[in-house]
Amino acid sequence: MSAMARLPVANRRTLQGIGAFGARAPAAIDDLPPHAMVRAVRLALRMTQAQLAKRAGIPQSHIARIETAKVDLQLSTLRKVFRALFCELLVLPRMQRSIEDAIAARAKEKARQNVARVTGTMALESQRPDDETIGALIRSEENRLLSNPSSELWEG
Repeated sequence: MSAMARLPVANRRTLQGIGAFGARAPAAIDDLPPHAMVRAVRLALRMTQAQLAKRAGIPQSHIARIETAKVDLQLSTLRKVFRALFCELLVLPRMQRSIEDAIAARAKEKARQNVARVTGTMALESQRPDDETIGALIRSEENRLLSNPSSELWEG
C-alpha cells in the first residue's frame, strides 16, 4: 500500500488537488516575486502607496519596504495588502515530485546511509561484506523502510 493510500481520503484528495493545480500553474509565476506583484497591481489600479496603505491598514513606509523587497513579509500582511488590491492571495506549494517518489527516493538514501554505517564498522574489524551482499542489504533495508513509511525516513 502506498503512502498516499494510507492517508485519510480528505487529505489524499487535498494533496492530489494541490499537485494537479500546481502542475498547471505557469512556470513564469516564479519570475514575479510578491513585492513585484504588489507594485504591479497597485500601479495598474492607479493607486498610490499611501492609498494602498490606508486600505490595508498598515503604514505607507511599510508598503514602500514591501515594494522594494526590504522586508521579510508575513503571510498575514501580504493577505491584507492583496485584499486591499482587490486580489485574493493564493499560497500553493508546487510539488517537485509526487509524495510516493519523494518517499521512495528518501528510503533509498536512508537505506544506503544505514547500511554504510554498519558496513563501515564491519570494515574496521576486517569483516566488510562484498559489494553484492551490500547491495542486497541496501535493497532489504529499503524494502523495510517502504513497508511502513514513518518519520524514521527523515531522521539523520
